[in-house]
Amino acid sequence: MTTAVREAKTRAGRGKTVGAKRRSKMEHTATESKEAVLDTVFADAPEAPRASGDLPEMVRKNRRERARRRLLDALEARGPYPVPEGLRGELRALVERWGQKGFEDAFPDADVFEIRCAEERAVLEAAARGDEEARFAAAERAYRREIEARHGQIEIRGLQLSARVRQDLEIAYVPLHVEEPSEEPRAAKPRKGAGKRPKGGATAAEAEAASAMLHALERPRVLATDALVSHPRLLIIGEPGSGKSTLLAYLATRAARGELTTSTQGGDRASIPFVVPVRALQEAAATPEEIARAAGVEAWFVEAALQRGRALLLVDGLDEARTHVAGKVLPALTAMLDAYPGIPVVVTTRPAAMPGKDEAAPRGFARARLVPMTRDEVAVFIDRWCLAAELSLNKPRGQAEIDARAAADDLKERVRTSRAIEKLAQTPLLCSVICVVHRFLGQRIPERRVALYEAITNVLLYEWDRAKFADGAAIGKLDAHAKRALLARLALSMHKARVAELPAEEVVKRLAAHLPDLGRPEEEAEAIVAEIRDRNGVLVERAPGSFAFSHLTFQEYLAAMELVNAHAYDELLRKHKDKWWHEVIILSAGFPGAHADRIIRGLLDKDGEGVAEGTMLAAQCAETAIEVRQALRKEIEKRVTRLVPPASPTEFDMLYHLGEVAGPVLLRWLDKGSTEDKASIVFALAYIRHEPATRAILKLLKDPTQTNRPFAVFTKMEDQPYTLAMCAAVYIKCLIEHSERAFFIFFDAIPSADPSAIRLLRGFRIMEENPHERDKLDALIARAEAAHARASSSVARSPKRATRSG
Repeated sequence: MTTAVREAKTRAGRGKTVGAKRRSKMEHTATESKEAVLDTVFADAPEAPRASGDLPEMVRKNRRERARRRLLDALEARGPYPVPEGLRGELRALVERWGQKGFEDAFPDADVFEIRCAEERAVLEAAARGDEEARFAAAERAYRREIEARHGQIEIRGLQLSARVRQDLEIAYVPLHVEEPSEEPRAAKPRKGAGKRPKGGATAAEAEAASAMLHALERPRVLATDALVSHPRLLIIGEPGSGKSTLLAYLATRAARGELTTSTQGGDRASIPFVVPVRALQEAAATPEEIARAAGVEAWFVEAALQRGRALLLVDGLDEARTHVAGKVLPALTAMLDAYPGIPVVVTTRPAAMPGKDEAAPRGFARARLVPMTRDEVAVFIDRWCLAAELSLNKPRGQAEIDARAAADDLKERVRTSRAIEKLAQTPLLCSVICVVHRFLGQRIPERRVALYEAITNVLLYEWDRAKFADGAAIGKLDAHAKRALLARLALSMHKARVAELPAEEVVKRLAAHLPDLGRPEEEAEAIVAEIRDRNGVLVERAPGSFAFSHLTFQEYLAAMELVNAHAYDELLRKHKDKWWHEVIILSAGFPGAHADRIIRGLLDKDGEGVAEGTMLAAQCAETAIEVRQALRKEIEKRVTRLVPPASPTEFDMLYHLGEVAGPVLLRWLDKGSTEDKASIVFALAYIRHEPATRAILKLLKDPTQTNRPFAVFTKMEDQPYTLAMCAAVYIKCLIEHSERAFFIFFDAIPSADPSAIRLLRGFRIMEENPHERDKLDALIARAEAAHARASSSVARSPKRATRSG
């Protein structure tokens, strides 16, 4: 559609005045025949010898000629309109890619190109008639098809096949949830069965109390699609690998199919999605023209959609803005939205450097954080990934389902039995990484992030040559360590330039600069880029002529590896306030041989005596590192102590983000504070699931002492009165989901629990949808009630003592 609308705009007289030189070029384009255009394109794109293999010369010649006729048919389908320069460029890229595959007959990109050319004809004819509504309608039909083709599939990484493997989103995608964006959490509704009185005698009131208690601990979760209905302008905040980009692809696909509802959508006027990677913005950021360029569509179509109130803007990676436009993005976006107030917008970004600080957002946006996947969602993710992987091998559906079920069941059991792996699997990226590693290294899954990334790059790099490249391939002349080193240098150079995507020629240039250091001639760089094009690996061709690491996290991992190998710790520490480098810093501390103590000490020193970015990063480095001196761990704990007990929701949030590092400090304070302090600390221990606190929580399980003042939890100061026993019940609920050991400890202790704790557990039982967790709650409640019945029976049987008379 992009070339058609450009041409239509020119023919209708709506384009800008062009210079004489350009006019002359366009006149030449208008007179040149389609056959001549294709002759020129094919002459400039010779077939890659390796793609033809041992095919007879006649077969190679016939394939090439069939490809030429196929593309000529496509151009003829556009009608009698000349081939503009933009379309020539796309033709050249398509023929180059096709040539890399020996012009094989089954080439999907040719199908897409032919359909698109036919659809462009309607746009061109409407423009020629001056019928703007017909022109817009025809362009919209073509664009919706294009969006589905571009965003309606998800890549399945790590399969040893000859090309990148993609599956329909409907097969592989697990819908993501966000914290409810409203200022105050909504009143929770009891789940199915809340009005009944099942085993344990719970009532609707108890269920409501349990629901309110959990929502004080965990901010309400809503589907991201539902959040967009309630809040037409959303800033979605997510950690690296949390699925932000995939979520926008999902929203774009749903919108393209007319299946996405927004609060500003009226009648049958379905939204038209425009996906805008912020890293693609170059000049006057967030203007309609720049949005059109970044989204791969013509400016007139974006402007028309905006004016009709039909556009849906999906702005991806606010934190990835190029340095020279970073300060322009938000002001320009805000100004544009002021001009089109009814347009729904979703913007994604990584979190701010410090928990509790607001991420930069345009005026009028609601903030919503992507939340980790639940255990059930992780299980669904594994099921879908395994099925998509088996289907990608072209197995019959029935056999694929059998094999996928066996693989998924084995992996889910491994995840369930390791809290460390289960915690990693809560984000989509790491869950997919775990799936890949399990598929090829099924005997063991690393429990540390850096080791897990190393395993996945091993899978994608070490197995590359054997499965994908022919003998004599340039990349095959590099061993696994050399390939990793080459990509690590590329990753670091890209990260220093603050880019996540590069044109192919720039990738060739950077690889050529590094190859001589590895003992290879720089001339091999172009061949290496050609060989990895369309392959499934660490570095991929994200769009024709544009390369990127398959996820920004892999760029960060490899950049960290290069910095650690160079002992560039001072360079890392100088970037501690720059959010773009935070993940690199955290990963650097986790490499074998890295001076983690030096990194952590340097980060703590950056904060002086305070608690700021340096301390937060140091705490995360301590979790990533293989080994950290006890003195440094104690220094981190000492600083964390200033946040305990949490005096505000912001401090509570900071403790949660510190994770396990905060656990020992919280536990030491459990016996020191007021009732309200203890309640807040128990909630924090529950949320980070600090299992070493289990024994201490047992003492509170029978404590009926009630809070009298508000205490800090997520998002607010909780002003409802709770007994400490009820707080202990929340801890039980969170821990038994993840630890069989904790369950048996509480099973032994539950007979002495205060009645308020048992009432809360009954409420949790009503809301619980997981059968396994429901059985655990049933067992706890039954044991507590049996003990209470025995105690009541004993009291009833005891004879009353006679009253002694005076």
